[in-house]
Amino acid sequence: MSRVTVFNADMALAADVQGPSGVGTVLFLHAGGENRLVWQPIADAVCSQGWRTVAVDLRGHGDSGRAPTYRLDDFVADVVKVRDELCAQPLVIVGGSMGAVLGLIVAGEGHAPAAGLVLLDTPTRPQPAIARGERNKLVAAQSRGAAALAQVDPVMLQGAFVEDVLADLDRWRGAARRLRVPVMLIAGQRSAVVGARELAAMKEDLPQLEAISVPAGHLVARDCPRDVAAHLTRFLAKL
Repeated sequence: MSRVTVFNADMALAADVQGPSGVGTVLFLHAGGENRLVWQPIADAVCSQGWRTVAVDLRGHGDSGRAPTYRLDDFVADVVKVRDELCAQPLVIVGGSMGAVLGLIVAGEGHAPAAGLVLLDTPTRPQPAIARGERNKLVAAQSRGAAALAQVDPVMLQGAFVEDVLADLDRWRGAARRLRVPVMLIAGQRSAVVGARELAAMKEDLPQLEAISVPAGHLVARDCPRDVAAHLTRFLAKL
């Protein structure tokens, strides 16, 4: 594994890369409040199947740079830059929560051609109150000094980013409806983010959706890395 830094203008983005260049790439995008290390056990399993993996710290997280404000389209541009510099085709994007939204938009809007998309506990038509509730949990945990959030910019959690993400929910749905590639949802059984209503809407937006659940909360990669790795390697084998 190698640690690399990608620059999008003056924003430094830290990434871990495993596997040879020139082979299919799985790009991992973590949830808000996490960092690239959450993917390590999953990336190891994927690499063993012959894929290259790229796990990036999104801006405001981990070893990546900080910004005075955080906007959804800046994150999208970061992901496209990482894809351009580090990833080869076929490309599969795997994202949790915020990372899943980025994957949905990057793939669905055609910013980067993808051969597949995996969404961890993230719907195509979210309930804003639940999304804000998840953000508030992170803010409260950081205020208590939670070690897991020590490398997250407080401005990222406490600022207007979540409202920017929720400002145009039709964008999520529109991106989903344009996708023609395989999509898998791995939902958390202990999470309220993807309930029966959200799942029904996802199946309407994504007729090709494969939906499964694992015994996790909203942060599926953290809670159930072995389950995620098993389902992901099976998904990749079918592409």
